[in-house]
Amino acid sequence: MAAVASSSMHVSTLAGSSLHQAVDQISSSASSGFNVLEHRDRFQERALRDVTLSSNDSAMMMDPNNPILVREEMVSQKDYFRRLKFTYLEQEAKRHFLSSIMGDEPQRVEPGENEERELTNAEKKRVLKEAKSEIDEMRAFTVRLAEDNAKKHTEMSQGLAEAQALQKQIRDMELELARIKATHPPENRMTTAQANDTLDAQIVEMERVTDALSSTQTQIDSTREEVAKVAKEVQRLSREREREEARAKEVREGREAGDTKVDEICRWCYRYSSSMAFYRSLLGIRSVKAVSDNELHMEYEVNDGQVTLALHFDEVTKRLTDASLIGSDIDISESVGIAAGANDVAGLVADVLVRLRPV
Repeated sequence: MAAVASSSMHVSTLAGSSLHQAVDQISSSASSGFNVLEHRDRFQERALRDVTLSSNDSAMMMDPNNPILVREEMVSQKDYFRRLKFTYLEQEAKRHFLSSIMGDEPQRVEPGENEERELTNAEKKRVLKEAKSEIDEMRAFTVRLAEDNAKKHTEMSQGLAEAQALQKQIRDMELELARIKATHPPENRMTTAQANDTLDAQIVEMERVTDALSSTQTQIDSTREEVAKVAKEVQRLSREREREEARAKEVREGREAGDTKVDEICRWCYRYSSSMAFYRSLLGIRSVKAVSDNELHMEYEVNDGQVTLALHFDEVTKRLTDASLIGSDIDISESVGIAAGANDVAGLVADVLVRLRPV
């Protein structure tokens, strides 16, 4: 305890002498006078650097150009130095107590040691900053390298998958080739010339089949049209048959009732049919066929061959609109125009007969 007390007194003596020296220095500076304008910038720098309060509470930090605030800042600094002095004395007492117990000489801070350590720390901080920059660059390079490696790995994986698929196909083709060789021994195989001849024959056969298919398709189309026409004709004949059957029934019923009007009508129809046949022979008409609802074909009996007069009628008014000759080069456009204007079908038929059979 005596050692501790002596150490504390020694520390107090040192601190007291340091304070006396500082007071003497301030007194000498005060006696020499101050130049506020000359040292204003220095004062502001030291005031902002030595503030003991936080930046939000320090009046000097908020308004460093106000000299009235120096008193408040000085009170704060005095309080701060009191606490600092107490902390310093306490730490020195602890250090001397430990040194007296352990028998080691107390470490002292030599003049200039703090400045050297500040320089050393600044150099180490610079080295540390450079190392951090290098580490950041290495990290960025590593990230880029990892991304490149990931892309290359993906590409290699795709290439490997394609290679494995190709390898599997090659194995399958080898197995298929082995099976073909086993199925077809060398003595049953074809030479290149035989294969070319067979291929040419197959090509010729395919062309023949294609032509036959085209002709068959054409025949199918024409047959389909003929079937459609025949179906229409069958429907028309079916309706006529129904009408004729109804008339025959009426005839039978009339005969049973003693009615002779039907027989007279039949005789009239027979005379009409005979007149039509005679009139057709006079006009040289071999046959008359209704191709559609508005087209009528009349075939003439001529020595040069078959000539057909195609008559076209309007669907609404049923008047003659146009006509043409099929199987002859005779120009009947003038006669057609006159007949169409007067709707004179009989005159056109007679005029065409005269042109086909010149006197």
